[in-house]
Amino acid sequence: MTTNTVHGRSQNRVLEPATEHPFDHEPPDRHRRQKLLPWLDDAAQERIYGSTVLIARVGGLGGPLTQSLAMAGVGRIIFYHDGNLLDEDLHRMVLMSPDGVGRPRAPQAIESLQRRGRPETRVEGFDARIRPQDAARWMEVADLAIGAAPTYEERLTLGDAARRAGKPFVDAAMYDDETHLLCVHPSEGACLRCLIPESPKWRDDFPVVAAVSATVGNMAAYQCLRILAGAPVPWGRLIHFDLESMDFRKTKLPQNRECPTCIAGTEPI
Repeated sequence: MTTNTVHGRSQNRVLEPATEHPFDHEPPDRHRRQKLLPWLDDAAQERIYGSTVLIARVGGLGGPLTQSLAMAGVGRIIFYHDGNLLDEDLHRMVLMSPDGVGRPRAPQAIESLQRRGRPETRVEGFDARIRPQDAARWMEVADLAIGAAPTYEERLTLGDAARRAGKPFVDAAMYDDETHLLCVHPSEGACLRCLIPESPKWRDDFPVVAAVSATVGNMAAYQCLRILAGAPVPWGRLIHFDLESMDFRKTKLPQNRECPTCIAGTEPI
């Protein structure tokens, strides 16, 4: 017998036997609930299990993004993220720990992602910024490239390699209260370099709050899962979300017919 307080009154009641859950006698299925989505059936989930993604950076934006991919069952995650963890990183980098301040970020992110993924999940991380030769090599095996770095240089590198390999690319970025998201088709329509032909200057201490970087990171993760599952996504549309005004816009990007990345993507490999 237990004592239960309801609205300030003490009542004695006998605990009833727990109702048997309808799934108690079935093998555990970690992803049963997400497979209730109409676009994510058993076959789509198997495609996610067998998929490989390549991502630049797993910090304030890429950390929540890859965390969601690992939890959703993505089979292999390959990432590049250089540098040691700073105390000021901890307000937004969900894969890092205060105990790791002063140590490389990449090993900490590997450990966190392996904890959150399935036992079969493979996580490979590199304490470096991704280079064109790295991106080209990994795009031979990756199903999807993801740009989550604060620098356009890294994101353009991945976008170029993805279009050259005929693979999809998802670009996500934020600054202050604003975010953008772009899904680039493997062979059709505008790419990131159509929008940004050359890498602009980058402010290292850009303003960021975790709620904003995590929001666009998880928006990107959702689109990545849809791509891996074979579901429709808004290819070639720049999605802009201003969290301060709550203004949400989608703009179809025109393809630059002289874009070297798009031209290279039409040439035989």
